[in-house]
Amino acid sequence: MGKKLGMGFGKILSDHSANIESITTEKAGGTTKIPLDLVDANPYQPRKVFNEESLQELAESVKQHGILEPVLLRKNAGRYQIVSGERRVRAARIVGLDEIEARVFDLLSDKTMAEWAIIENIQREDLDPIEAANAYQQLLESHGYTHEDLAARLNKSRTAVTNSLRLLKLPEQVKKWIGEGKLSATAARSLLSPNVNDPVKAAKEIIEKGLSARDAETLAQEPKKKKAKEPEAAASGARDPDMQNFLNTLQNAFGTKVVCRSSRKNPQKGTLIITYSSYDDLTRIQQAIS
Repeated sequence: MGKKLGMGFGKILSDHSANIESITTEKAGGTTKIPLDLVDANPYQPRKVFNEESLQELAESVKQHGILEPVLLRKNAGRYQIVSGERRVRAARIVGLDEIEARVFDLLSDKTMAEWAIIENIQREDLDPIEAANAYQQLLESHGYTHEDLAARLNKSRTAVTNSLRLLKLPEQVKKWIGEGKLSATAARSLLSPNVNDPVKAAKEIIEKGLSARDAETLAQEPKKKKAKEPEAAASGARDPDMQNFLNTLQNAFGTKVVCRSSRKNPQKGTLIITYSSYDDLTRIQQAIS
């Protein structure tokens, strides 16, 4: 995983303001006209929602001025897949064009195509947090990345990548609200706290009350309602407000359950138990305390 994908891709990673098309087309041939009925969508396109109003505006521009920048395509089984420029292809179809100006790659791996699709959208800030997280997950599962590899490829911190992927643990309804822009990713991550019994209910409260991310974190730190005669609650010192606040702080920082078992003979002594369910949890805990 340490091998670079070449100077072009390295340049993309070092400077997200660079134009991906001017870089990636260095290895492509000259432009050519391709029939639109032979052009298929990018199977690795992380962007799932295309704003119709924005597409109509682009279509009007195409109608008046044509396609000013060729799209990038990959040959695939006698047809072509979009590498970059899906909005332009859609706009061309709205206008009723039969063909489109394109630069075509004869050979382009699935892995590289997936990376470029993500980077292009990151540059243009087109992905919502859930689309980005799903794209990262696809690269991890389909192309054998580790979190470190992915962070390096996308020029992001490992923590940013891990925090993004954590959003996928949320219920579908909560993810839908994030995708719709009703709930910020920062506020949503607070719902992963072990103290939150019902993330959907908590998310709805955050949205309806217009709570800030900080307020959402405070809401998530509120302890769960204790069951009557719950032995672990007594053992963890949950009846002591200071101890409970301390545990809430740890749980919110680690994103996992933390229990304190106090000594019966000496309440000032005890054992802290930090639970984890994956190596990602361990990594997140390590980062939190380092």
